[in-house]
Amino acid sequence: MKYKIISYIVYLILRVWFFFVRNKEIIIPEETKKFLEKKSGFIFAGWHNQILSLTKHVAVFLQRDRKIILTPLVSHSKDGEFIYETFLRFKMESVRGSSSKGGSAAFRQLLKVIKAGRVPIFTPDGPRGPIYKVQAGVIQIASLTKLPIICFCSTFDSYHEFKSWDKHRFPKFFAKQWVHYSEPFYVPEGIKETESYQIQLEKIMLEQIEILEKIKSESSK
Repeated sequence: MKYKIISYIVYLILRVWFFFVRNKEIIIPEETKKFLEKKSGFIFAGWHNQILSLTKHVAVFLQRDRKIILTPLVSHSKDGEFIYETFLRFKMESVRGSSSKGGSAAFRQLLKVIKAGRVPIFTPDGPRGPIYKVQAGVIQIASLTKLPIICFCSTFDSYHEFKSWDKHRFPKFFAKQWVHYSEPFYVPEGIKETESYQIQLEKIMLEQIEILEKIKSESSK
């Protein structure tokens, strides 16, 4: 019950707060647009510190407007409980589990939802970090399903940074928001080691941060 109440409060805050956040630009490569138009057949990945920043975006821009049915992977941690309940408020039903707890069961559930035409969302450095370090789970699922990974990232021109392990950033009132989608990233089927692909994906996701910071800097001139 406690997490349901917290999730409702967070839901209301996000709905009201982001009413005062301006969407400055959404950058989507042409190849990625094709997958969004198909509405399935790919995997989303975003850093853990983007969860709150991108919840409203994915709920409205992807799920409501583009009819993409999203299924985030959420950990069994205490934080995961209220995140799970918050996603439900935004009409996103999550799969529970992580690489450290409930991993096998979560993988089986993810394979089922992918087969049903849903699009999973991974936070590859969650639920405990280290920050900006891609774990093996998203690579393993991409290899098993032969689906490409599309990364998304957001930044703001003014924000609060929390003292959490992931240094979560949340926009201030009247902040401007930029969102960047990557090109599809493919992982070969049946790989035995994931480390090299983790490093490649990590590089793509870190480059997204640099791209957005550059765009934001040029916009302020």
